[in-house]
Amino acid sequence: MIRINLLPREQVRRAGPAPRAVTLLAAAVVLAAMVASTLYFNGRNARVRDEIARTEAQITALTPEVERVEALRREIDTARRKQQLLQRLESARVPWDTVLEGVRTLMPKDVWLSQIAAGEDGSMNFIGYGLTYTAVAQFMVNLEDSPMFADVDLVLGQKQPVGGKQVVNFSIVGKLTLARKEAVLR
Repeated sequence: MIRINLLPREQVRRAGPAPRAVTLLAAAVVLAAMVASTLYFNGRNARVRDEIARTEAQITALTPEVERVEALRREIDTARRKQQLLQRLESARVPWDTVLEGVRTLMPKDVWLSQIAAGEDGSMNFIGYGLTYTAVAQFMVNLEDSPMFADVDLVLGQKQPVGGKQVVNFSIVGKLTLARKEAVLR
């Protein structure tokens, strides 16, 4: 069959590209885009893998240094704990030479001590003898007036014979003041 076009030339439709050619062109463009994006992402993945490998190499190289730093940190923590312990022990230390010298200067001539006891809370117990109640009272007043002691109180005061003579047996309690301990430590 022969086809004859009787339409004027202006109205003659020109034949466009065949639909098959358009489809092939579109498929080629999509395929080229996919290949280009695949190449781009493969290159980017390779760069990321290289960066990961470099970072892992750095981690491996720095691991011994990190272990040394951690060991030093543990040593520093141990030294700090020891320092804090020493400071606590030093602050709790009682300067007995100064305390005993202070007690000696506070005792009247006719009073003598047979025992001094100290508690961990800073409490002090003085046990001794005096020739008179007045001497024992003077010793208590001297302790109260001293900046080294506070809360001085008589627990026991009674006469008893010692070596054929009547003396006053006494027990006095007080507290060693922290302000005085700190001043003595300086």
